[in-house]
Amino acid sequence: MSKTILLVDDEVGILRALTRVLQRAGYRVLTAENGAQGLQALVGQQVALVISDFRMPGMKGSEFLQQVKAIYPNTIGMILSAYADRDALLECMNSGAAWRFLEKPWNDDQLLQEIDLALAERDRRYAESQRTNLLMSSDEALLELSANGQVLRFNSAATHVLGLQPSELRGKVLADLFDDINPIELATFFHKKDHDMVLHCHRDNYVSISHRISDLYHYLLRLTPVQELRNQVFDGLASVLDLPTLRSRIENMLLSQQPQFAVVELSVMDYQRFSDTLLEALLDELLVRCAEMLQQNLPFKALLAYISADRFAVVFPDHKSETELQQQINQLLSPFNTQMQIGVDRLQINFCVGYALSPDDGDTAKQLLHHAGVACRQNEANPKAFYLRFDREMVELKRQHFEISNSLVSAMEEQQFQLYFQPKIDLKTGRCDEAEALIRWHHPTMGWVSPALFIPIAERDGQIMAIGQWVLEKCIQQLATWRQQGVALKRLAINLSGRQLQDARLPQILSGLLAHYQLAASTIELEITETFLMADIQSSAELLASLKAQGCHLAMDDFGTGYSSLAYLAKLPVDVLKLDRSLLLDLEDSPQCASMVRHMIRMAHELGLQVVAEGIESEGQVRLLREMSCDLVQGFVFSTALDLASFTLYLQQQPAVAQLEQFADA
Repeated sequence: MSKTILLVDDEVGILRALTRVLQRAGYRVLTAENGAQGLQALVGQQVALVISDFRMPGMKGSEFLQQVKAIYPNTIGMILSAYADRDALLECMNSGAAWRFLEKPWNDDQLLQEIDLALAERDRRYAESQRTNLLMSSDEALLELSANGQVLRFNSAATHVLGLQPSELRGKVLADLFDDINPIELATFFHKKDHDMVLHCHRDNYVSISHRISDLYHYLLRLTPVQELRNQVFDGLASVLDLPTLRSRIENMLLSQQPQFAVVELSVMDYQRFSDTLLEALLDELLVRCAEMLQQNLPFKALLAYISADRFAVVFPDHKSETELQQQINQLLSPFNTQMQIGVDRLQINFCVGYALSPDDGDTAKQLLHHAGVACRQNEANPKAFYLRFDREMVELKRQHFEISNSLVSAMEEQQFQLYFQPKIDLKTGRCDEAEALIRWHHPTMGWVSPALFIPIAERDGQIMAIGQWVLEKCIQQLATWRQQGVALKRLAINLSGRQLQDARLPQILSGLLAHYQLAASTIELEITETFLMADIQSSAELLASLKAQGCHLAMDDFGTGYSSLAYLAKLPVDVLKLDRSLLLDLEDSPQCASMVRHMIRMAHELGLQVVAEGIESEGQVRLLREMSCDLVQGFVFSTALDLASFTLYLQQQPAVAQLEQFADA
């Protein structure tokens, strides 16, 4: 956490004395002589604590701290003063803008103790805000517990997984929610943050719980349903084993040193949709029919087991090669090539498949089943009839994703994120008057982490809201700084995530930032992906209208990767169309591609839209796009994304003007 403190006092001697005390104690100290200077000092800084005098010229300490709280809600405020108006002080304290009031003259030891307490309170608030962001933003089922195991907060997904109403959750302890809790296992779970545990709910379902974010005082837990099918469902299919029996059989095979065999997990794809829409009896029938159809082509001596919810396992004892195993799996699933009749519905059942081989991929039943499951889950995005073998790199990848997710929580606090800028080049003049802001992350141990890796993780786990807010503020702040420095940049494009666009507060947040930095809305361009816009055309139009009303430019990003319908553009108040790189890869080699791009540019211009082509890497692409009257391009042919200092120099030197002339003459 940050150990930076801002001191605000109109007496220079007081500032010097306080600075000496705090620097000796190991703090980084910033100073200001009035509230206006204090607000300016906070820009771009991660300040943990602000200590302000109360009576100052221009702006009282209470007014200053109120503004600090509004703009930087995670920063703690304290008043250190020989005088304070009682009513104003009470208002400041009650609003939370000031956490403590200390009197001058101060005692050094007492002051440092109060600062320790303030920073501990700041850390507590910051951790709480992180948990709140996750509870509000994550699609995962999350449950927050106090240190003594009492339920404090939860999201709607948690009530769904547990099958309980909110009133049945509030204030409960785990023993109220789950049967037969083993105190020793529970203590181990809370002690080991990488540990998970399966518990039986009172509603007769099973839930796996694991740590999401935990500290000494709070546990934010992830809940994952592990559904156990009622025993009688498979009564008519004696050859379908349960999980304990399957484990026992696999252990016997390992003990008998049977030649290499395969453990295969099969997960019913879209099972949650079936679970949500089918009656319980029909869902049972679906699973029984799946078991019956798997039995039809089950090889001799192979074992079939039902694990839980959507998951089956098959053990293939005889195969000479992985090619033969894949053929056996393909044959096993061949009955599912036709639809299954369940009640009045005909359903297409597909499986996600992963497998592990003994002894290479595990020397115990538990390991083999777990590794087959890891491969199966890793294979969820792969196409039908692709069967994935377990690879230990999968475990490393899963561990890396977990580490990245946890590290994202503190990345902003520790100033690990940076903004880079991708120049946009005007194809008429070669000048760079616009750019796209891109986030970059340098982790202290992992080094540079690609946005292609951490952004999807942040989207999934909920940190994207805080990251998006950081990017938005840093971009607007940087634009204001450039304006003060006289650096000419007409407009900066900022990417908005899908989750930000679902936040009803977005227009208000944006207007507040623009007002604070005294920046015109026309200097920013908000990039929104085509896929999000087209998912709900009416809601998209309303959202864009509210942003457009503030004066922002709006761009449809990644055009060509989704719906690609120019007809929709007439219904949306967008100003810019960004052609995705995938549309332009064959521009030089394919007349059909060139014709399509030319048509898109012409139609966009007829709709009054500016056209930007991204991912441009060759002189030939530049010449063709210029001939087609494309407005702007961005890509490596002119420049990679640049850090702040390099981009500022790029704006001053404008090297693309000469480059464009060279391309035209070639």
